This record gives sequence, structure tokens and C-alpha cells, in this order.
Amino acid sequence: MELRQLRYFLRIVELGSMSKAAKDLYIAQPALSSQITNLESELGVRLLSRSVRGVSPTRAGDALYLHAQAVLRQIERLKYDVANTDALPGGPVSVGLPTSAANVLAGPLIAAVQQRYPDIQLRIVESLSGHLLELVATGRLEMSLLFEAVPGTESPSKEIARGAGIQWAPLIDEDLYLLAKPPQDGDGASAVSLEEAAGVPLVLPGSSNVTRQIIERRFAEAGLAPSVMMELDSLSTIQSIVESGQAATILSLSALVGAGVREKLSVRPVDDPPLRRRLSLCNSDVLGMGAAAEVVGALIPQLVCELVASGRWAGAHLLQDGRPQ
Repeated sequence: MELRQLRYFLRIVELGSMSKAAKDLYIAQPALSSQITNLESELGVRLLSRSVRGVSPTRAGDALYLHAQAVLRQIERLKYDVANTDALPGGPVSVGLPTSAANVLAGPLIAAVQQRYPDIQLRIVESLSGHLLELVATGRLEMSLLFEAVPGTESPSKEIARGAGIQWAPLIDEDLYLLAKPPQDGDGASAVSLEEAAGVPLVLPGSSNVTRQIIERRFAEAGLAPSVMMELDSLSTIQSIVESGQAATILSLSALVGAGVREKLSVRPVDDPPLRRRLSLCNSDVLGMGAAAEVVGALIPQLVCELVASGRWAGAHLLQDGRPQ
């Protein structure tokens, strides 16, 4: 198998056409077809499906597409690292962040990288933890922060189940709160039990969201079910609905955006025992990281520690060796 065959294959899939790819690659179409045929023969599978609408990858082709991207990115990283051994780390580094973690960490991370490593081009991908885990496993992200259940309970979903080849470094446990419009009378700050929370109409993220799965699992273990009146995958829209008094939610404080927003809401920890989620820094054990990714990976835990210690990451508890400090 040759690297050029992988590059050819990627371009065909991206353009959805053999003729367009041949033109883009400045190669005769018969020669391009021959290279793909040789690649299919070596792998023993059919990689592309041809139709009147163009060319699309088969299931095997989809798998090759993901791995080819990772291999070629590793080659580019290798070239840069070898050619710049005496310089500050540089080049592209991709980091995944769940939305609520991005609310707190993205700004400080961008500022710190620009100040300390100006030759690094940071690319931040914001998405759900399950999707980010897939991107790390396939090499499309060098690293990602991922939420999961606090160990001691069964993993809430196959989607975020720890797969082989992924290294997990726990950073913080984060409290989840019942967030609502403040009551006109009564206590809007004391801890709330699961039984009390079960009677409150809630707006929550969709079922593919890891935090939602953690909430559902905790309620189920107590023989309860949350009263979900609507599902939304937009944290900003959930916040807007909660502020309007249409429903409450159970989320972390890091999910809230805006100056003084916490003072506008009733913020009640879900207790007995505390309802929490864990945030870990993850990367592939198989693919490895270049020099630039290594320094960014070392910088993230430092920044998280500073944000928690300064109170800027409210509701977060630092971990050491996977245990609360």
C-alpha cells in the first residue's frame, strides 16, 4: 500500500467523482482507476460504489477513509517535528471540547497557546462527548475532553464506553444542579433530593447526551424518573427557557453563559449522594501525538487546575490520580 493511493482515495471520496478527482490530482482517469483497483485487491474488499450520481464509499471504504485521514495527518506531523527539532513546537493541533467545558476553557486555552507557543495553530472542535470520542479513536482529533459517569456506577451508555487504545486522564468531577427561575417565596438555594427533583418539569438535552444519560441512570437507580417536558440539544436555548420560567433543568454551572446569570436563577445542588459527572482528557494510545500536541496536552490540565482554584470553574472538584483532592 502506498501513501499516494490513500491520497487518491481520499480525494475521490471528497469529490464524489472519479473524473473530478483525476482532474484535481492532475492524473489520467484510467491511471487513477488502476491505483484504486490495486488498493482494493490488496485489501481484499470493495472500497467504492459507482452509480449515476457519482462515486461513494462502501462500508469498508468509510472505514478506510477515517484511517487514511489519520495516517496522512501523522505523516505531516512527522515531517514538521523532524524538520523543526530545535524550534518551539508548531503546526496544527486539534482539540475536542464538549460545549459546557468550552464555555470555561476555550478562551484561556487559546490565549495560553498564543502566548506560549505562537507557531501552534489550534483547532477546537465542539461537540457531544460520544462524537468526540469517535474522532479521537479514528485520529481526526489529537485529544479531547470527554464527560463520563463518575466511576463506581456502570457506564451510562455504550456510546461513551471506554474502548481499547484510548488513554483517559481524569481531571475534575463536576456537580450537577437543579437550575430554575427563583421562587417568589421559599428557599431557592438549598440542596434538593432526587425525589423532589422528580416532581419538577424539566428541559434536558437529548438522549444521546452523556449528561442526560447520567441523570436518567441516577433517577432509575432510585426508582424514579425525571419529569421531562421537552428535549433540546442547544444549551443556550435550554438556558433561555429556564430563565423564562417555562421549565427547570439539571446541568452544570459551566453550561451557563452570560454575566450575572447565576444570580438570576435558583441554583440547588442535587444531593444524597451528590449528582456529578467526570471530565477526562483523552487521546489515542495507538496513533500517538506530535511535539505540538504534547505541549497542548500538558497545558490543558494546568489551565483546568488554575480555573478551579480561582473559582472560575464553579462546581468543579480537582482530581489527583483519579480521586478527589
